[in-house]
Amino acid sequence: MKSFKLLLVAALLTFGNLLVNAQTTTTTTDPMPKASDYNTWSIGINGGISLLYGNVTTEAYYKDRPVKDPGLYFGATVKKSLSHLFGLEAQFAMGDIKGKNVYGSYFDGQHRFNNVLLNGEAETKVHYDISLNGVFTLGNFSWLSRKAKKFNLVGSIGWGFINFDPSFTSDFNQATSKVDTGQSISKKGLGNTNEFIVPAGIGVIYNASKHFNILLKYRYTVALGSKLDYTWDPAVYHESFGYAYLGLIYIFGKKEKNIDWVNPAGEIYEQISDVKKKIDGLAQTVNNQLADMHNTIDSAGKATDKKLDDFGKRIDGLNSDFNNLKTTVNNMNTGGSGFFPSVYFPLDVSAIQYSEYENLASIAIALKDDPKLKLKIIGHCDQSGSEQYNQALGERRAKEVKDHLVKVYGIDASRLSTESKGKTDHLAKDIDSINRRVDFKLVK
Repeated sequence: MKSFKLLLVAALLTFGNLLVNAQTTTTTTDPMPKASDYNTWSIGINGGISLLYGNVTTEAYYKDRPVKDPGLYFGATVKKSLSHLFGLEAQFAMGDIKGKNVYGSYFDGQHRFNNVLLNGEAETKVHYDISLNGVFTLGNFSWLSRKAKKFNLVGSIGWGFINFDPSFTSDFNQATSKVDTGQSISKKGLGNTNEFIVPAGIGVIYNASKHFNILLKYRYTVALGSKLDYTWDPAVYHESFGYAYLGLIYIFGKKEKNIDWVNPAGEIYEQISDVKKKIDGLAQTVNNQLADMHNTIDSAGKATDKKLDDFGKRIDGLNSDFNNLKTTVNNMNTGGSGFFPSVYFPLDVSAIQYSEYENLASIAIALKDDPKLKLKIIGHCDQSGSEQYNQALGERRAKEVKDHLVKVYGIDASRLSTESKGKTDHLAKDIDSINRRVDFKLVK
């Protein structure tokens, strides 16, 4: 019976330790991704062609777009991404808008001429086109695709202001209501004209590198007025033009990733996957311990005396193991070698993963138990990337681990030093996930 009671106490201690570990896990810092973890500011330049959709189009307003007479248009953007899916963008543009009219309607400010032969051509100088737009990264949230993308779909809509100077040339003779090819009539004089605009666009963006993106986009802009092609008409409440362009975007910042190319669902999935693996391992450990305890209790019931003798021998063995452990600790304190668990990282990442928190807790316990203990934190990388980049990445990983031990567990920073091996000291030849790690070494 004494053997049974001792085993019961051991079981209670085991479950108590598991509960403490579980509570510690649930109270650690939230590792979910935040906007501040990524680069969020960018600027861009763009250029392309403009297409007028106004009164000056063949067969009046909607029949035929003037695709044969495009104008040149160019601009610049400044964007702040507020999340993985949405950002605010200020856009400036300027250039020419052109259109032709062979047979249509015309209003000169006093008289309306409907469905007549005009042979007219409009050209509008846009001095500035300014708008504030909401930009949506439409393909950035997906549970089905968790890999980093190279292409993405973007959309935008906004509100702005346009300043322009329109002109119109026609062969139409108002006095005879006929076309007179020998006498062109030039209509100018509106001067600088202002109207509000509502721009909306859709495009495809390509992730060329860490700091550069390429954008192919079409923007459709509605001008809230009827003077964009000079042939203004009070009966028409708006005119519009298109802007098809190619743009180059530069992303500011020193973070490892740009927020516009991070799928939050993929980040969450990785965290959930790590937690699931940890839970599966913990469940297997508990099952094994319960099976061992059951077998031990059955054996104790059949041969209590023999079990007591065996228990005494085990106590002696534990004493011997304890003495050996003390010797090991003494060696560690004098600069000998000891075992510390490594901390592992995903590809091209220096942030500590949720699944590695327990290993860091073990390191912190050892440091707190021995105030004289000092460690060197060594960062490693896999073969991907240049030697210079991996050297810096290894240093960032080592620094992240050092900062975690100092901030979370209160370890004195003077007891910790960092070093980067880059990709020069691989532990496993063909297993990159093992080589992306941080090791610990005792310092004399």
